[in-house]
Amino acid sequence: MTEIRTLLVVGGGIGGYTAAIRAARAGLAVTLVEDGPLGGTCLNVGCIPSKSLLGSAAAHADRVGRSAGRADLAPIMARKTAAVARLVGGVQTLIRRNRIDHVAERAELLGPGRLRLAGSGRVLVADAVILATGSRPARPAIPGLELPGVLDSDAAIALDTVPERLLVLGGGVIGMELAQVFADLGARVAVVERAERILPGEDAGAVAVLAAAMRRRGVAVTTGATVERLARRDGALVATLTDAAGAAREVVADRVLVAVGRVPETGVLGDDPLGLRGPGGVITVDDHGRTRTPGIFAVGDVCGGPQLAHKAAAEAEVAVATLLGRPASRSGRVVPRAVYTTPEIAAVGLDAATARTRGPVKVGRFPFSANGRAIAGGHDDGFVEIVADAVDEQILGIVMVGHGVTELLGEATLAVQMELTLAALAETVHAHPTLSEALAEAAHDARDGGAIHLPPRPRTGGETAVAGAAHP
Repeated sequence: MTEIRTLLVVGGGIGGYTAAIRAARAGLAVTLVEDGPLGGTCLNVGCIPSKSLLGSAAAHADRVGRSAGRADLAPIMARKTAAVARLVGGVQTLIRRNRIDHVAERAELLGPGRLRLAGSGRVLVADAVILATGSRPARPAIPGLELPGVLDSDAAIALDTVPERLLVLGGGVIGMELAQVFADLGARVAVVERAERILPGEDAGAVAVLAAAMRRRGVAVTTGATVERLARRDGALVATLTDAAGAAREVVADRVLVAVGRVPETGVLGDDPLGLRGPGGVITVDDHGRTRTPGIFAVGDVCGGPQLAHKAAAEAEVAVATLLGRPASRSGRVVPRAVYTTPEIAAVGLDAATARTRGPVKVGRFPFSANGRAIAGGHDDGFVEIVADAVDEQILGIVMVGHGVTELLGEATLAVQMELTLAALAETVHAHPTLSEALAEAAHDARDGGAIHLPPRPRTGGETAVAGAAHP
């Protein structure tokens, strides 16, 4: 294998800067090409700003209620901007201290180890290239999508006023998080989702808990419906929908947020002379992040699969290890998922429905209505559910829904990644009172119905109950 001494990384999001830093620390001369702000989508217009807005909006709703009118966005947006600026500054410092050359231009891949900069026309040459160009909001083919007042998620998190009526197209993670933000800030929010339920990729039981919370929040959700067109009428936007039965109806809004997913950003390929663009527009790679062309790697959203920042960072680690000649692979790495609504949904591995299609399983569930910390904090809706192999009790997946459950994902992911058994989790001492106790209780419940704070009951192959006695 040719020794790699120099590296070009295209894209300054978490996948790109992780790759650049890891390679620089291994002794490579690294150039990072990014014409936008460092940190990419997640830091600038995705994960971080949306979490800031979720926190500010929830605090506003708790303080004044959702019927008190629309919130003043100025201090809320200022807080968001400050959080983003602080983190972007942190990434800039890391790039500088790791002696990485940052080139603020767009680039086009000319061939193995060769990039042409769009602004200066200069050609950069290196031993290897990692493409980490991320994704952009998808634009479905809906007539009227170009009308004023139709926003993507990037524009929605930069609004200067709360719309009186907001229609969200798409009931996925982005759509539901931003629906909650604007509902908590005083907007009347409606969500239209083409699938039969919101968050179709998540556990149905967990989604049902969230859906009930959204109804209490006043968010009107329509599923199984298709948006046929948008039009302007009397100063408002009018969406024409067709429901699952074929009936048409209209929804009127002041703003329409299009949140139907994201597509790979592959502009760096130009006319793609190397044939790297695969089905669905993604860059096809193997388990080590290698494309079909030696010396060119790709990581993150541009490769397809779940569009998650932590997945991109993990793939960057694998790609750098591989180009350095060290053993590393994406295979076997479990990737957790999180939805930061209230309640939150957190999951890793298989849910019970999927696991049952693959063989006999044991399933245990523990409700937060029987957890002392949840009750004391006033947020006792939701549950933890664990699914394990019926024979050897290896944990196959964990699904959680409730207040703050994303902070339990570390332990849950470790349990699935390390192929722990129900006994290992059940017999681990968890601090009291904490939400994490629900993990141990659910593991006990899956094993033999032995959760301390659930009433005794006969077991029939791992079936579970949701009622429980309050945890002191």
